[in-house]
Amino acid sequence: MRCAMIIWLAAASLCSGQEAADPSTDGPLPKLTFVLAGDSTVTDDAGWGAGFEALLAEESVCINLAKGGRSSRSYRTEGWWDECLQAKPDWLLIQFGHNDQPGKGPQRESSAGGDFRVHLTQFVKEARAAGIKPILVTSLERRRWSNGAILPTLVEYAEATRAVAGATGVPLVDLNRDSIKLYEQLGEIATRALEPMSNMGADHTHLSGEGADIIGQLVVRELVRVVPELRPQFTLTSINIMEPERASPESALGGMSVLETPETISITKGDLPVVVYNKQSPSVPMGLDPIYQRSGFLHPVATPAGRTVTATFPIDHAHQHGIFSAWVRTTYDGREIDFWNLAGGTGRVLHQRVHNTFNTSLGSGFEVDLIHRTEQSPVVDVLRESWQLIVYPTDGSFFCFDINSIQQALTDSPLVVQQYHYGGMALRGRANWVTGPQLMDVEQQPIVQEPNAFLNDRGSDRIKGNHEHARWVSLYGEVEGQMACITVLSHQDNFRSAQAARLHPSKPYFCFAPCVDGQFQIDRSHPLSSRYRYLVTDAEPDVDWINEQWTAWCDEEPELVPVVGFITLDGKPLDNALVQFFPPLGGQPAIARTDASGRYELKSDDRDGARLGEATVLISKRDYDEAAGEWLPEQMPAAYATRGLKYEIRRGRNVVDFSLSSRVE
Repeated sequence: MRCAMIIWLAAASLCSGQEAADPSTDGPLPKLTFVLAGDSTVTDDAGWGAGFEALLAEESVCINLAKGGRSSRSYRTEGWWDECLQAKPDWLLIQFGHNDQPGKGPQRESSAGGDFRVHLTQFVKEARAAGIKPILVTSLERRRWSNGAILPTLVEYAEATRAVAGATGVPLVDLNRDSIKLYEQLGEIATRALEPMSNMGADHTHLSGEGADIIGQLVVRELVRVVPELRPQFTLTSINIMEPERASPESALGGMSVLETPETISITKGDLPVVVYNKQSPSVPMGLDPIYQRSGFLHPVATPAGRTVTATFPIDHAHQHGIFSAWVRTTYDGREIDFWNLAGGTGRVLHQRVHNTFNTSLGSGFEVDLIHRTEQSPVVDVLRESWQLIVYPTDGSFFCFDINSIQQALTDSPLVVQQYHYGGMALRGRANWVTGPQLMDVEQQPIVQEPNAFLNDRGSDRIKGNHEHARWVSLYGEVEGQMACITVLSHQDNFRSAQAARLHPSKPYFCFAPCVDGQFQIDRSHPLSSRYRYLVTDAEPDVDWINEQWTAWCDEEPELVPVVGFITLDGKPLDNALVQFFPPLGGQPAIARTDASGRYELKSDDRDGARLGEATVLISKRDYDEAAGEWLPEQMPAAYATRGLKYEIRRGRNVVDFSLSSRVE
């Protein structure tokens, strides 16, 4: 089993979050033991337990005795409550309700106003008698939606828990209230990042690894509020999904400004628009089918003179939107899914969430997640695509921005991208840049056609250049009699570089399409990393200048793979562990071993080896517990911040997927 995690090192310098400072304490912290009692939504595997434990200070211990499928009744009858008392913790967190509800059977059910209250009251009484401090936690709410709001399913049990806490005077962590508030704050699409995903769709009750981290922090934040004395026992770090870093709208470092609204993220230079990211779909023009709505794309993109070079909802191909990403002919779990042609109704790509926006003298931009989702039941988030967009300062004669993309599989079933003549990172040019027969708009007015053309680094036009393997492609033409041009550079480290480019013979769109050269798949072990640079000018393409730009970009000195780290097992250095860094879709791994202090150092600047981008790290050790068949919790502490990288390995997992991007000092 693998734990997927995305870590952008560039963002660590452009927009790094700050760790909440612990209050000063006199002397060493007391070593406290916490026990968690509850159902599956509290466990390490499917609940918030692991996220809670990850926030504990090193001096404290968490024993998670939560058991899936248990209720306040069966937890006692099966003997699990006795184990909690025998552990003799300092603090005992208790959450039940899910399996007490009607329909769970007589061995588990407890009425909210009757036996459930009796059971909780007895838990509190017995914990106190054993010298343990109990804390009641209201049930984590299920994620069931109606018109943008959560449909609560545990109201009576949450109220009963509050009533018992009030009657007995024990601290209350109102997770039911707080989880509903968080879900509705994030929205239905973003909240799916918290949910385990399988080929049967999202699990709306339990939590993914990321969900455990988020809800674990939610529990801890409320816990230290109601029991302030516990604050020094936890390290609260900022989690982007809850509190994304935001650039100040007023800042203008590098001449750029970043403004986020509920609908868009706009980057401007002075009063000039550069690029707009659409978090929500623009209104579908009257006369078009609403199925063509789309979020998670760039439009408008403008030249330094303010001329727009992209389009959305073009009448000839209404599914094409500015700069967008989608695959066409794919197979997932035996299903044929087309994420590009929305009218087919099998798949689509949409915006999920914003991680941060940033604005520095080095560049301005944002980091967002998009979802490649099936549209027919079961609805599955097949891929998560993470974009890091950076607009760079220039001399004003052109605009320059990068899209760094990582596509990760969200389930154990791979997405097979079949060989096809288009699909990938795409650009749709102006609606007026069409050739051939006269087209009419939605109001049946003729579309004024403006002269336009394609050019690639081989000197080919839209006909000869179709499916040629190109370093770059320019789309240019007139805008009300004035020239405008957008050039897309494909990095030499991209998969199947130089990538084939699909150039449409009469419409102003093209895409870099590695699927032209054959089938490939994206799975948990093989994410797809891609880098594209966009140059926007008010002149016809200058071949020599574009080639210079491409060469300079590709020759930028790469960062080495994550070079320094420490691995601990049960809080002790893990000695002589083998660490292997595997690049995506092939390439030679970088290998190192930890020393007596748990330290390892990986180095590889081999162009065909482990370089920047998505990769898999495998940590293995011959003398781990073969009988148990699993690793105990391992963690790479945040304290080793020499390179800003951190990750953890959960119980039973010894593989971590993560991504890297150039670190900007």
